[in-house]
Amino acid sequence: MNQLKKNILICLQDIKGSGKFASIRTADFIFPGLEVETVGEVAYPINQFQAKALIQVAHKAPFGKGSQTIVDNNVRSAWEIDADKLHFNNPNWNGFLGKAIKNIKTDLGLEDYTVTAHLYKLLIYEEGDFFLSHKDSEKEKGMFGSLVIGLPSQYTGGELVIRFDGNEVTADFANANPGHTLNYAAFYADCDHEVKLLTSGHRVCLVYNLVQQKAGKKIEPQSLQSYAGRLAGLFVENNTPNNPYIILLGHQYTPKNFSEDALKLNDRAKTEALLLAAKQAGYYAKLCLVTSYLAGTPEYDGYYDDEENTEMGEVYEEYLSIEHWLENELPAFDEINFEEDELLTSFPLNEGEPLIKESTGYMGNYGPDIMHWYHYGAVMIWSPEMNAELLYAQNAATQLNWITFFNRAQKISDAEVASVKDMLTEGLKGRSRSDEKENFNAVADWLVNRNEKVFLTKLDQERLQFFFEKIDSDHWVKLFQFLPVENTTIVFEKIVGDITFPVLEKLLGVLNTMIDTGTLKSITLQQIALLPDHFKKLYANTKRGISAAALSDLFQLAQIPTEKEWVKTIVEALTKNTQWEYIHNMLVPKLLTAESSEFTEKLLSFCREYLQQRIDNKPQPPADWSRPIPDTTGYSAQWKILKTFLESPDETVFDFRKNQSERSKMELAIKNVVIDLKTETIKKGSPHILRITKTQDAYNRLMKSWHKDAALLENMK
Repeated sequence: MNQLKKNILICLQDIKGSGKFASIRTADFIFPGLEVETVGEVAYPINQFQAKALIQVAHKAPFGKGSQTIVDNNVRSAWEIDADKLHFNNPNWNGFLGKAIKNIKTDLGLEDYTVTAHLYKLLIYEEGDFFLSHKDSEKEKGMFGSLVIGLPSQYTGGELVIRFDGNEVTADFANANPGHTLNYAAFYADCDHEVKLLTSGHRVCLVYNLVQQKAGKKIEPQSLQSYAGRLAGLFVENNTPNNPYIILLGHQYTPKNFSEDALKLNDRAKTEALLLAAKQAGYYAKLCLVTSYLAGTPEYDGYYDDEENTEMGEVYEEYLSIEHWLENELPAFDEINFEEDELLTSFPLNEGEPLIKESTGYMGNYGPDIMHWYHYGAVMIWSPEMNAELLYAQNAATQLNWITFFNRAQKISDAEVASVKDMLTEGLKGRSRSDEKENFNAVADWLVNRNEKVFLTKLDQERLQFFFEKIDSDHWVKLFQFLPVENTTIVFEKIVGDITFPVLEKLLGVLNTMIDTGTLKSITLQQIALLPDHFKKLYANTKRGISAAALSDLFQLAQIPTEKEWVKTIVEALTKNTQWEYIHNMLVPKLLTAESSEFTEKLLSFCREYLQQRIDNKPQPPADWSRPIPDTTGYSAQWKILKTFLESPDETVFDFRKNQSERSKMELAIKNVVIDLKTETIKKGSPHILRITKTQDAYNRLMKSWHKDAALLENMK
């Protein structure tokens, strides 16, 4: 296996994209017409008086440190002016930018991509200024690099050194002919770069963010097919791979800006070759981000002075995982964890700057805990047999997404077929993320596509009821049309055995959908005839009502000519233990909008009688101010104190002057029961008084319900 990995990496090392990691060019001078607010238009070459005037309106240039932006002259010493203070009076300046971007696209291998330059800052370096090696942060969506345009001025030093993957180039604008040329350098944000110490004069430059817009056609060198063929042969050389091939590309990417169009340098060509190779080998392939997480303590040299930029000392936690998947025709997996020796990489992990740094901060005399996240672009390639194994560890939503994919696929392996059967029999119950939608209709499509006519009949009752609730009514009709009549009968018998409310509600919806399907009408009528037994059984000892959707389905089914006993039994069940809230909020509103039938009229008649009876028994206010002691075992001491007050027909206020602890206990005793008492704290004197006042809340609640009854009954006339 080690030799196989080595051969794959050797093949990938030979794949080179069409671009370089930096573009350094010189162009004929054109007046930018650059005007700086409060300074005026800049003349060229920029002399020391203009440079100092620019510094007067500038501020010290900060740099990114973890999630913060800070100023530290030991890391970066320079001045900057924000883009909103800069204006260009020469309309030809945009033409210069367009030509520069065209050259940059050629150098960086982006000919088929739409790239724009967004002005970011004007930078001024004076003698002694510098910027230590760093990577540019992604300052806006789609940003993939930076463009630095040197404005003519006299200076020495200040070389821009750009490094990537062991290679280095230098943009030395100080040696150019000032006043006659414009010099610029563009590079990927993933490159390390620094500005060397300025030894004299002033270095002034414009900085733009390079932003990649929607891409055109992908770069596809002619050699990719041959590389793909070699790679495909290597993949299938190992007939039974124990793990997926997880192949790291050359760059890190933020999850927000990771896309196939945003791949940098050779990553594009390598990705294309790998995807082609997987297809040729009959394997699956998916672009992803490999996350390397490290948590540890900083290197200790006697004191902690820089909690985020200090070197990590002892690492006490680390893991590798794939959490971010790029969308394509394949469903994404859940998070996959693995060991470092399972990776295929040509470079060591966790060297250089991580994309994300966090720190817990200082804790007394102890240094902070430091967390680093590296996000490497990668391609995962795996066989259909390995896919069958991976599916077992996924949550229900992911498994169902794969079943949906299999329903569209022309061919899947025997191992994958077996894994789906196992999931249908015992799986698909794992917890999915809250943002994932579980598509159980894929199960119905699978059974039809695979011509599984007896599978459902062999499931145990609990499992079958689980699927019955999850699959929508239209797909159940599709299934029943597919199954032989005798198998459909068996399925229904299992579904309604030990019926539950969720199953009953779903059954009403399925039958309502089936009734319009001619081939299923006979069996539908049989099941409708059994509904009274289901209602009678479920409503024997419950006050629960069925949902609004289920009521609508039931009213529709009641339009079918049925026996009078059918109507009587279900009406009696629905009205046996009906609660006030259900009648007001569910039953009557649905009845008022339903099509009239014997069934709905009987329910309406019951509701009218129920409401009239309540109206005829109008609540009466309490005869006096005595209130019953609540039937509770809690706070017995407090209720003993209040006993005489509650029993009194005349007293309405009780002042309880005690310390805060005793007042709090009394308040809790009152809050924990339903009783006509309210409390307030009188903060006069010491200790304070908890004033307890009798109310008529119970009577007011009854009257509020009575008025609602009257209004609803009036609406039913």
